Amino acid sequence: MLPLFKSNSRYAMLGILNHHSYSRCFSLLHANFRERCQYHKSNIQTRANLSKAIKAAHMYNPGEFPLLEKTVGQILGEAVATWPERTCIVSSHQNIQLTFSDLLRRVDALAAGLKKLGLKKGDRLGIWGPNDLEWFITSLSASRAGLIVVAINPAYQQNELVYSLQKVGVKATVSPDKFKTQNYSKMLLAAKEVCPTLEHIIIYSPDHVTGTHRFADVEASTTKAEVDAIAAEQSDISCDDGCNIQFTSGSTGKSKATLLSHNSLVNNSKQNSLRMQINAENKICLNVPFFHAFGLTMANLLILHTGSTLVIEERFFNPIKSLKAIAREKCAVTYGTPTMWIQLLEAQQQLQLPIDSLQAGIIGGAPASSELFKRIRQLLGFNDIMSIYGLTETTATVFQSIRGEEKHLAEDTVGHLSDHVEAMVVDENGLPVPFGKPGELWIRGYCNMLKYWDDEENTSKTLTQDGWLKTGDQFNLHENGYGIIIGRIKDMLIRGGENIFPKEIEDFLMTHPKIMQVQVIGAYDDVYGEEICACIQIKDNANLTKNELWDYCKGKIAHFKIPRYVHFLDDYPKTTSGKIQKFRLKEQLENSGVIPPRPKKKHL
Repeated sequence: MLPLFKSNSRYAMLGILNHHSYSRCFSLLHANFRERCQYHKSNIQTRANLSKAIKAAHMYNPGEFPLLEKTVGQILGEAVATWPERTCIVSSHQNIQLTFSDLLRRVDALAAGLKKLGLKKGDRLGIWGPNDLEWFITSLSASRAGLIVVAINPAYQQNELVYSLQKVGVKATVSPDKFKTQNYSKMLLAAKEVCPTLEHIIIYSPDHVTGTHRFADVEASTTKAEVDAIAAEQSDISCDDGCNIQFTSGSTGKSKATLLSHNSLVNNSKQNSLRMQINAENKICLNVPFFHAFGLTMANLLILHTGSTLVIEERFFNPIKSLKAIAREKCAVTYGTPTMWIQLLEAQQQLQLPIDSLQAGIIGGAPASSELFKRIRQLLGFNDIMSIYGLTETTATVFQSIRGEEKHLAEDTVGHLSDHVEAMVVDENGLPVPFGKPGELWIRGYCNMLKYWDDEENTSKTLTQDGWLKTGDQFNLHENGYGIIIGRIKDMLIRGGENIFPKEIEDFLMTHPKIMQVQVIGAYDDVYGEEICACIQIKDNANLTKNELWDYCKGKIAHFKIPRYVHFLDDYPKTTSGKIQKFRLKEQLENSGVIPPRPKKKHL
């Protein structure tokens, strides 16, 4: 059992509820979340007493500060009033930096230009591109104009692009002319032919592209009165309005369009800033993409609460350029998925750059092993390496580390339950399991998505009638408010009737001194149903054989958890946000004959 907090810790004050009596109360109160928060705060001790005998894995963290009832546009205005001449963003690859005042001038000019094109409150504005300054400006402009940003993965191909535009009825898009091998202008013009809602294609490029608007022209198209009107209209936008649409990764079937509100984005980013103790003197090296929920909350919006400077080191993640940007700009904080951190470690071992300005780092987007935390501390030279855990559907973060906590809490858990968030771990019947027992994590609170756009079926499968969001993650919640992710329920392997979660094996194999990274997948077996396949990336200049690995496993993990298949590789298939795609990895190994494919079902 993890140690409890001392009684003077504000995070020790958690409401632990009797499931049945609690659900009845909250069915009545769910219509107004802010009223529900007051209910929680006034009845914490009563509910804790009711549940002592049950010890159900079910708790609510009321937090010390109230939720903000503000929009993204309003917190931008407040940031400008507080830090007008402080640098808010540095785009290294574009050689541009803006103060908060500069930013607001450009944001409102573009917002007015979008309105002049005919975009109205609630219209969807697609942003398709890498980490350029224009992405950042456009996102805030849309929020100030009451539009809904549609964040489109820059790696999408034509069919995926068309699906995204059609799914949510995008009215206008903003993008660069080209990125990597893709001609965005050409692809968008082709998409316009089959997307009847798409009226305007806005391209940021020095040259005009026929059939499109030039970004700079839209930004400069309005009068001072039209720009000033944007600030006057901020009170017309509700914090409960939809603000951003994020597409899920779509590992199975079509991607779902997750609608997030101003309320969830503003408060999630605020909670992140409080846990991390970031201040105006800190510079943040981004690494993660703008289009992803991680970057959206931890960078794009977080700096509006803190007055910090966001450093964009490159259009897409490059570990060498990231380290150089940290050294040059004296960044105090940086972010990354586990894969990104591994690449940063490899690059720093070679370059040995002066990055002693780093004070803190965040790992998110995928589960990380405790070994990775230890390597980061050892090689990068700072102690505050922290976890965040959440889903796109929960506006990114619902569990996160507390800066300065004991090292083992950061290494062995995904953090502490966030403020104003309620968590419950349930069995297959939807009933709470005891603390410390695994089950599916459910979340309820301000952070939950509004819905999947135009998808009542999947919305009802994910959100219960009384407001719980089913995460699909196998989770272990402890009485001190810390959680441990076991893995995606759908990723669970069943070998001869034994339930096996890949993360457990991955974490064990990461303790081998020659292994840099490992991913575990299932391989079809006609006797046991599934066998375990370990896909291993070894450290530079190291050698490791299958027999050595098997010998290392014997006597340390159960025999049925020892991988039957061991495959060494240099890299893994990934999403643009850096997440490893296990389903593609499995396809590749099946197609190449490394592991046996599952037999196709015969039609009767």
